[in-house]
Amino acid sequence: MERKIKSEGVSKISVSKFKDYFLEEGFCSEDFVMSPMVRFKTMTGAPRVIEGMTVGVICNGTAKVVINDRAFELRPNSLFLLREESKITSFKCTKACTGYFATYSTAFIDSMKVDTSNMLSADVMFSLKPCFEAQADEVANLHDIAGTVHSIAGRGELLYSNKIMASLLTSFFYAVASIVNKNRSESQDGGDGSRADELMRLFIDELSASCERERSVEYYAKQLGITPKYLSLICKKKVGKNASKVIDGAVVNKAKELLAHTGMSVQEVSERLNFVSQSFFGKYFKQRTGVSPSRYKTQG
Repeated sequence: MERKIKSEGVSKISVSKFKDYFLEEGFCSEDFVMSPMVRFKTMTGAPRVIEGMTVGVICNGTAKVVINDRAFELRPNSLFLLREESKITSFKCTKACTGYFATYSTAFIDSMKVDTSNMLSADVMFSLKPCFEAQADEVANLHDIAGTVHSIAGRGELLYSNKIMASLLTSFFYAVASIVNKNRSESQDGGDGSRADELMRLFIDELSASCERERSVEYYAKQLGITPKYLSLICKKKVGKNASKVIDGAVVNKAKELLAHTGMSVQEVSERLNFVSQSFFGKYFKQRTGVSPSRYKTQG
């Protein structure tokens, strides 16, 4: 089912570009876009990546898409899941192919009160399984949330409308994440059912449970019974990052969660995450986010 595609150059699509396209019909803010029901078109030109995260739902017709050099066929009730690392090389669809999508900016994802373990699991599963067919009742739940978004958006300005929409779009994300995690043990479409897929899932489970106290590749490799080098090779193949960066991402997401939503001080977060000092935690956090923990806490 999979085949390698060679391509030159990559075009980036931002939330602001989506805003321009759906200015009249879709619900848009600086941080997310929920498109109306649209007729998908065959993609031409250079390969593309979408900044942030995009969830698409196919309602009618069929399409063939190549994501990260892997080919998938999309039918009604199919979902496609794109992260910033997702490269779309080809998207060919029938004239009857319709559906909709939600795109989240990185800033919005960072601000969501999503448990770190849920985010980790969903993010990795998006990599292993970027396209799959969901059950009709599962997709119906997504339709209901999307319909509510457009119904409220069509009524004009409401008090706290941005917060209402942010809550609805967060609910849409959770609904998608639950569908992905429900299907995580299946090998169809996404992932190849290999031992590497299983090790990646086990790594994420262990990382979700232990990222508050363990940050070494060696620790997680030992828990899996493999070498640190092999763990990094698996991560690079499956999610485009080595094991160290995957671990860093989990720790930083947990730090953001604690800083923004718990009322803990920077010192308390540093101790909770098992750093030797607040100073070391500050350097670690700033190197990976561009802002200090105190600045992030104030901004949150």
